[in-house]
Amino acid sequence: MNINSFFNKFKINTPFLGILILFTAICALNIPILITLWRHGFDDGTYSHAFIIPFISLYLYYELSQNGKLRFRDRLSTPSAVFLVLSCLTLFMTSNAQISIGYWGALLAVFITSVTMFYRFNWYIVFPAAFLIFIFPFWGSLTYYLQNISVASVSFMMDFTNIPTYVEAEFVQIPAGTFEIADGCSGLRYLIVSLAISSLFIFLNIKSPKRALLFFSVAVFGGLLTNWLRIMILIIIGDYTDMTHSLMNDHNSFGWYIYLPFMLSLFYFGNKISDYNLLGSIPQDSYTPNKKNLNLNIAILYLITISFSSTTIFWMISEEYSPSLTEQNIAPKIYNFSNLVVTKRSNITTLHYSFNSTDLDSKPTYYENSLTPKNWQVISFVDGPEQYQSVITNGQQKAVIKAYYKLDNYTTGNRKKFKTQRIKESFWGKQDIELIWSVEMCKSNCE
Repeated sequence: MNINSFFNKFKINTPFLGILILFTAICALNIPILITLWRHGFDDGTYSHAFIIPFISLYLYYELSQNGKLRFRDRLSTPSAVFLVLSCLTLFMTSNAQISIGYWGALLAVFITSVTMFYRFNWYIVFPAAFLIFIFPFWGSLTYYLQNISVASVSFMMDFTNIPTYVEAEFVQIPAGTFEIADGCSGLRYLIVSLAISSLFIFLNIKSPKRALLFFSVAVFGGLLTNWLRIMILIIIGDYTDMTHSLMNDHNSFGWYIYLPFMLSLFYFGNKISDYNLLGSIPQDSYTPNKKNLNLNIAILYLITISFSSTTIFWMISEEYSPSLTEQNIAPKIYNFSNLVVTKRSNITTLHYSFNSTDLDSKPTYYENSLTPKNWQVISFVDGPEQYQSVITNGQQKAVIKAYYKLDNYTTGNRKKFKTQRIKESFWGKQDIELIWSVEMCKSNCE
């Protein structure tokens, strides 16, 4: 009796079990990336929906398997194998180079290509894996643009009120006080939720491309409009109460009270234009035996390929680092370094940072790192190919800081060139990464 016959005898859903094994294997082989997702995704209010996304994806695969749309391949598909190899190669290179958006996108591609590798291709089986995109925290790159759109939209909407309004940058000034349309007011969280629920609804209920585009557009615009209305209402309440209302300090939940009626209206509208029911065709006897045997050659090729791109192996055998911290009067804002060596010569202080590259967030180009010390401002800077140099000031004090990134024997003061070099050398595995930063206090004008 082969393994499929065994599972079918006990009415175990073999295709869905295969999905569970695939997803578990990919996660187990990429623990370092999952750690970054936890830090920047699941543990962030913007991505608080992330916990439910995997369960939705697995539920969709369960229903597809019950409906007979999730079927094992009986022979190897060359295009699927090629796409899987390319995805794993990209994951290997971007994780070694510690390019966050790169390895997040590559891991998502590995999920999708793993499914198409084992199962007969149709667009139904792609969506549940692609739906995992709403877990990954690279949506933050849209914050700047959404923030500018929110400022412009709120400025336009406030023209229809009697409240005198002056807008400068992200600040909205009214007689009662000043509002800042900060990152959290960009509307990103409403946009992500709108994208998630609209794409899921379209997958389940709409086949017509025109109707799908209409529903998708209404969902996206409605999500952004909800945020604009939230900001405008808060400004009006602030003006009416002379900035004393409790919403001035805690207004995050307020937006969801506005979004909920919109979401209910969106589903009502969606039901009106629905032309399909993916789950409606499931037979009464929901269990459908799988007649195709899992091809052993496909499984062996897959295990070899997916293991090649594993980020867990280096993470497990890596040495534990305990950062050596030294308090400095003037120092850059550097996170997740593994060691720090401080040297002083005359009036020049040099800080030598080392990084443990097995932690994907341990890198000199981490997004929160800053070469400029806290409470200091940059007067001028040169982002040269060999080193970064800037003149900084803090009241009456002035100083010159110099810095460069080091990758094995390669050095540069330019972040983009450093990242490019990391990608070029990523194929050879983990590298020694360092940041050398120095400061010299000026006696005159730092000329």
